[in-house]
Amino acid sequence: MAEPSTSRKKSRFWLYLPFTLLLLGIGAWTAYWFVAKGQLDKGIDQWISEQRANGTVIEYSSKSLGGFPYRFELVVDDPVYQAAGQGRWEGEKLRLVMQPWNWQHVIAYSPGRNLVTEPGGLRQTVTLDTSSATSVSWTRDGIRRIGVQMGSATALINGESYETAGFSLNLAPRSGAEDDLMIALQWDRLTINAAPQGAEFLGDTLGPSRLIGEVRGFFPAWIRAGGDPERFHRALVQQEGGVEIAQALLDWGPLDLGMKGDIAYTNGRANGSFGIRIEDTTELRAVLEESGQLGQQENAMLTMLETSSADGGFLSFTIQDDEVRMGLVPVGTLPGPGY
Repeated sequence: MAEPSTSRKKSRFWLYLPFTLLLLGIGAWTAYWFVAKGQLDKGIDQWISEQRANGTVIEYSSKSLGGFPYRFELVVDDPVYQAAGQGRWEGEKLRLVMQPWNWQHVIAYSPGRNLVTEPGGLRQTVTLDTSSATSVSWTRDGIRRIGVQMGSATALINGESYETAGFSLNLAPRSGAEDDLMIALQWDRLTINAAPQGAEFLGDTLGPSRLIGEVRGFFPAWIRAGGDPERFHRALVQQEGGVEIAQALLDWGPLDLGMKGDIAYTNGRANGSFGIRIEDTTELRAVLEESGQLGQQENAMLTMLETSSADGGFLSFTIQDDEVRMGLVPVGTLPGPGY
């Protein structure tokens, strides 16, 4: 009778072992989460104190850190942030989400009204839906990727109104060439304040559009420009960077345009090539004619574009020392960097 008893004890051991290991794993994970939460709470409070000591304004009505067991989620109500001498940002609610196993990736949500007051007093407003988010990931060497997604958003910028749906922007350094910035931008719909003056036939709404490209030497040029977008072009020329457009598609009213190109800056001059194409020109011709803007030159250009665009082709241009040519014919000069 002893042998059956020993057999039953062994079988029960193997039966209970997985549940025991599961309970131990849950206990270990719970302990890790709460210890890590304590460290995060401490680090957040310390960072706020240091920023305030340096003259930064940080205000909020409440903040809490939760998210157990699958994430860390910092929720801040009525956040205000203003670095010394910089613009002021005010939001309704800020959520920062991070996975417990990846401390180098944060997703930020700021639904509702976001108000930015520039140092001069000018106010810019962006209102976001709950699905809109900004994602930032990094490594020890720096930023790895920045992504902005907007389900729907409205904005009032410099007195002009904008509305977008299905907007996304992804930025990342190129692997192996960390000075270069890769860009992927697209939207399903973008409504601007008004149609461009002189091109009212385009309307104020852009349909599905996309841009995929790269700015070579972006980060050194951005540092050289001091983070000022108005000085960036000049800094990029001085840095001898370049711009590559792998794919650009623009759907704007009757205009359905495509573009690709590669421009490099050497000795302060632009050199390279680009191509443009256009889809069916029937509607575009009609609105140009109706608005009285379909002259002989415009009609000839549309015909040339239409012919070159057949079978996925492009009308090609070359750039040599800032001069733009179509074949051997000069057609214009690129704007300088604003020295």
